[in-house]
Amino acid sequence: MVRSRAMRISLVAMLQTFVRRAVAAPALAKPAQTRSLWYQVGYNQDPEYFVKTINRTLHDDGVMTQLDQRFAHEKKWQRRIRKKAESEIRDLNKRMAMIVNFCLKKQNRGRV
Repeated sequence: MVRSRAMRISLVAMLQTFVRRAVAAPALAKPAQTRSLWYQVGYNQDPEYFVKTINRTLHDDGVMTQLDQRFAHEKKWQRRIRKKAESEIRDLNKRMAMIVNFCLKKQNRGRV
């Protein structure tokens, strides 16, 4: 119980840190127009089709070009900050995947 509570607290702290950084970063260079992409993938539909659609939309909007230009002109200290943030996101994704896998295994064993 204590371990799971500590894990929950650390996950909450990581999520708060991630959200703070995610909110602070776009405030510096906000694009003129933003939109959210939402695709509902049906049960028998291929998710790779939607990934291609999202990538095509990002390319058409010029998002990837802007990111490439920003990375090409960034300073070393900016690169370190970006890399650290990306690393934190990867670590958070790994932890979330572990939690989801644990829940799925528990469900498959019939304990839910």
